[in-house]
Amino acid sequence: MMKDSGGIPVLEVKDLAISYKTRKGSVPAVRGVNFSVGQGETVGLVGESGCGKSTIAFGILDFLGTNGYVAGGSIKFMGQELVGKPREELRKIRGNNISMVYQDPMQALNPSLTIGTQLAEVLTTHHKEIHREDAWDRSIAMLERVYMPDAMNVMERYPHMISGGQQQRVVIAMGMLNNPSLLIMDEPTTALDVTVEAAVLDLVDDLKKDFNTGIIFITHNLGVVARVSDHLCVMYAGEMVERASIQTIFDNPAHPYTRGLLSCIPRLTDDLSYSRLWSIRGRVPHPSERDAVRCVFSPRCDWMEKHKMHDKCTKMHPELVDVGEFHQSRCFMGATTLEYSMTDYARGNRKILEDAADEADKSEAASSDSASEIDTDATGADNSSSDSNIAKVKSLKVYYEQKAGTLKGLFGMEEKQYVKAVDDVSLNVPKGAVLGVVGESGCGKSSLVKGLVGLEKISGGDAELMGFDITLPVAKRSERLIRELQMVFQNPDSTLNPSFTVGQQIARPIKRFKTVPDRDIPAEVERLLRAVKLDTYYYSRYPRQLSGGEKQRVGIARALASQPSMVICDEPVSALDVSVQAAVLNLLNEIKDELGTTLIFIAHDLSVVRFISDFIAVMYLGQIVEFGSVRRIYPPPYHPYTEALLSAVPVPDPVASRRKFIRLSGDVPSAMNPPSGCRFHTRCPRRSMLPDNGKICEEQAPPWQKGVGTHRIMCHIPIDELGRMEAVLPLGKGYDI
Repeated sequence: MMKDSGGIPVLEVKDLAISYKTRKGSVPAVRGVNFSVGQGETVGLVGESGCGKSTIAFGILDFLGTNGYVAGGSIKFMGQELVGKPREELRKIRGNNISMVYQDPMQALNPSLTIGTQLAEVLTTHHKEIHREDAWDRSIAMLERVYMPDAMNVMERYPHMISGGQQQRVVIAMGMLNNPSLLIMDEPTTALDVTVEAAVLDLVDDLKKDFNTGIIFITHNLGVVARVSDHLCVMYAGEMVERASIQTIFDNPAHPYTRGLLSCIPRLTDDLSYSRLWSIRGRVPHPSERDAVRCVFSPRCDWMEKHKMHDKCTKMHPELVDVGEFHQSRCFMGATTLEYSMTDYARGNRKILEDAADEADKSEAASSDSASEIDTDATGADNSSSDSNIAKVKSLKVYYEQKAGTLKGLFGMEEKQYVKAVDDVSLNVPKGAVLGVVGESGCGKSSLVKGLVGLEKISGGDAELMGFDITLPVAKRSERLIRELQMVFQNPDSTLNPSFTVGQQIARPIKRFKTVPDRDIPAEVERLLRAVKLDTYYYSRYPRQLSGGEKQRVGIARALASQPSMVICDEPVSALDVSVQAAVLNLLNEIKDELGTTLIFIAHDLSVVRFISDFIAVMYLGQIVEFGSVRRIYPPPYHPYTEALLSAVPVPDPVASRRKFIRLSGDVPSAMNPPSGCRFHTRCPRRSMLPDNGKICEEQAPPWQKGVGTHRIMCHIPIDELGRMEAVLPLGKGYDI
């Protein structure tokens, strides 16, 4: 049943200010924020980490902790003022009418209770008249409404027994059970695969239409927000710097910060000749460092000098002013920036960053043409001379033994079972190239690279780097091999020692491998810091004093300290803001070009992989199903799985992002008992192209089919038929179409 607010906004926020009490006094985290959310409307809040997006959400819910408080302004829900309302009354409103979906579903789910118990409790707690049996049935119906497969059995499971995407759907179902008027979603898709993310975003749109719910959608991903939002509020350093309809902001962003965010994003439609992304210099200032007497963005603004606004921007604080109909921007330049279209602006930024752009374009195209013709065999591994390949992998397997759960198993009476994380993978990596490896969670990407680097035991097959056997575990590897193969991890916090300075941590591998004499170590550390675009004063800083992007740069510098021939990067930018992501991707490109370092780059975002890679391997359930140069993976012919991945990529364009994506049925099957024949056949949307609805896919493993150059597809559908597929997106220059 839809709720009617009688024309009153579901939520109205006016002049909101939120502060936190510290030992040094009150620190303002959010100030002067104004926006409203109507029925059936989605308002997106975007900005980098530390800009105040989540603080606003917690302020609405009064979840600011013991030291946080609303310092001023008004928060009205359905016409009722929430600021100053007693906690017991707020609790009733939150339970019945306002729900929140968190970034990490495991923070919202109790690991000791079944899914069904937790869902039913939402109804029985807030509606005493509902019996548990009715609550159980309504919970099953809501799980089915959020496309949960086998909803009845899921009710009996515990949170750890379902996938991350399913956990997120449970949390969304939990939030929608009481038919709330307002749903707050805080980065709900950040940790999800692109296919699951696309399904969740479709679900958000459906729920908004069916329940007429007002939604606040918080994210740093502009592709995601373009797909679900009606209006957009851009936050920077606790202030709202731009507000307009989604289409207006993407067509004509007025604030330099908004334009910078849009220019940071790698796009599938970009020209392949672009080897750099625009990156916003500096970082978001800490709340205690923000100056209320000047434009808070001025230290990072490139437009300030261009338009000779230095004196004004550094001495006065701008107000949020009208720059068009229902379009406001907090900038002294007002509508001046609207003279430049977003397309021209983005191209201009890239052109500024490209040195000798024409020559670079020609050089890139020539090298790509040459690389793409490396001969490959039926497994996707190339057969060119050993001099061109730094690493060779053949029939590699990484199996994990499944521990016995029965008495028979404990006494060795049951046959051992294995999770086949990597199963018969063959590929070669050309020297100085970047190999991108993509696929959903559970497809074996990380197991593959951890096996290569020695963190996981190799169960079978051969692998070598520069003639060294890399099937050996780390403990049995020579010091020379360890030096030549290094790794950058997804989370730098888990790999940096908080007790040692940045300089000490980078110096350690230099000392260990004696890459320079001891007296030259400080100078070498400083050189590496400069190489990753960090000033030398970072030498004496501790990890806690660094931002997420700075920590990741330190991780890269430490990986380079041994002067390795190959660096493996496992999801190094997935948790970073778009501006920091752009800087790290630019850095990796420079390292590849200047040092000749070979990279293996793991990611689930195909737009990021497209930007950084020379070759791409698409993995599904432990196997490579498509391999080729970046110029030939993105246009047809596609493997049906690659096509689905591409169709699900969020596009920072409100029109293009509304396209229908190819929905895959179900989740990735268990790697312990993979499907017979083609492992993808249980989810393949293209089986109907074959006789008998693709019965051969169930019975026989598909063959490798040869495309142009390195391109190979493992599929029963003839490659000529796959080539007649419509391109998922219009592509820029440089692809083989």
